[in-house]
Amino acid sequence: MIGKIKPQMSLYDVGNVFDIRLQQGSFYAQLAEAGRRLYPEDMFKEFYVENVGRPSKPPSDLALICVLQAYEGLSDEDTIEHTAFDLRWCAILHRPAGTTYCAKSTLQLFRAHLVLQEKMQFILSASIKEAKRCGLLKGKLAIAIDTKPIIGRGAVKDTYNLLADGIVRLARELAAEQRQTLAIYLTDAGMERYTASSIKGHADLDWSDDAASQALLTQIVADAKELLRRAVDGSDGVRAASALLRLLLLQDVEDIVDADGVIQGSQIKKGTASGRIPSTTDPQQRHGRKSKSNLFTGAKASVATDVDSQIIMAADILSGDAADHDGALDLVKQAEENSGLPIEESLADCAYGDGRTRQEFSDAGRTLIARVPKDARIEGTIPKSAFKIDLDNNQVTCPAGRTTSRYDQGDDGSKTFHFGTACAGCLLRAQCTKNLKGRTIRAHPQERMLQKARAYQQSEAGRKHLRKRVAVEHSLARLAHLGIGQARYFGRAKTRFQLFIACTVANLRRTWICVEAQCEPQPQLAAI
Repeated sequence: MIGKIKPQMSLYDVGNVFDIRLQQGSFYAQLAEAGRRLYPEDMFKEFYVENVGRPSKPPSDLALICVLQAYEGLSDEDTIEHTAFDLRWCAILHRPAGTTYCAKSTLQLFRAHLVLQEKMQFILSASIKEAKRCGLLKGKLAIAIDTKPIIGRGAVKDTYNLLADGIVRLARELAAEQRQTLAIYLTDAGMERYTASSIKGHADLDWSDDAASQALLTQIVADAKELLRRAVDGSDGVRAASALLRLLLLQDVEDIVDADGVIQGSQIKKGTASGRIPSTTDPQQRHGRKSKSNLFTGAKASVATDVDSQIIMAADILSGDAADHDGALDLVKQAEENSGLPIEESLADCAYGDGRTRQEFSDAGRTLIARVPKDARIEGTIPKSAFKIDLDNNQVTCPAGRTTSRYDQGDDGSKTFHFGTACAGCLLRAQCTKNLKGRTIRAHPQERMLQKARAYQQSEAGRKHLRKRVAVEHSLARLAHLGIGQARYFGRAKTRFQLFIACTVANLRRTWICVEAQCEPQPQLAAI
């Protein structure tokens, strides 16, 4: 049953016994004034059954505690202690000091409700409504979209230790079915080597000896297959662990087969499999890159920010190996739903400027303004942008002035133009192509959109307009201050909760700073 906030203040509430005055303009003073308005009691009534069981702790207070926890970057244990011994927290919660507000498990259960029922949006939406109430959001909005890497919490391991972890995970489930300890089960199975903290550290071999390391890998794979054989028709936990171990084998290992088709052993696959799982402690982590040099393992925070006010309008968590533009249109729709205001246009960098994303926005009746990605080309060749593509007359003219109208039509609507013999004797051929059949130019299915976007981004008005997307960079900087660059939890669902709470704190602080300054929002007011 949902707990209610008592309207009658206690004689010993902070502010009655102690002459406490929160610093005017501070985040604590502003949250104390706005807390009951932000999170009314009935906001979380879906979590509870009416008139059944004991009254819970008021969920509106638990929501405020989550916000304070994110603001100060505290662990759950320290958070509960602060509810008793930080007078600022006690003033916000309207309670006496000296006793903790609730058990740590109560806070964790409330967070679990938010995650499992996907109600994290409640807390973020409240901050957007506060910005709207203060006049920072009005009329038609323009938003800027971008992503930020989030380093995963799971331990990233190489193939040997990764497979060993998968074996241990499955063995633990099998041991539980037989009511045995993990150590006894592994010993009985002849796999006691996996009781060590590291299979590679336990192995006494020369790692420069390829035959020895391959023999160890072959044995690990054999052990994994033996456990998978034993796991047939197991419990839900056994099936989940079996599925993970199969994926680990499939992504990293291949059989060595002789000329007669007989398997002689196992070896690590060359290259990295798409969607590779790098951790058993957090199987949802993925290898990703924000740029050619910025590699990471984890997830991505995708954020949409109002250009004028820099209020974060929507957010989501993407897989670490997902493209930045994945889910961009859904983010725009979410921003519109959260604010109740129309989104007039969306600004983004070149990661969102491909033809397919532009077409998706166009089909949805949305405006996307983003730079066109640079041509992917071999170093030393003349780029595609140097060619004049005339889509109306279906012809392409090269920098040397030669024109072709010969092309092949692709199933996706693209056109590949062939210069062929027109390249013969051309002085620029050495700089243009090494293909004996001459240069080819592919016109994308959305080539007309790309041409229009290139022309706009090269104009003075276009360059000025595109610079407005810097608003989202300021928002991402605020989220970095709030620790969003490192996941606090395992799994993308809980990391999404971390992102939403951080966005909430950033929005509230941004809103109240602008109101306190009594001026139009400016980038220099971004400090938290």
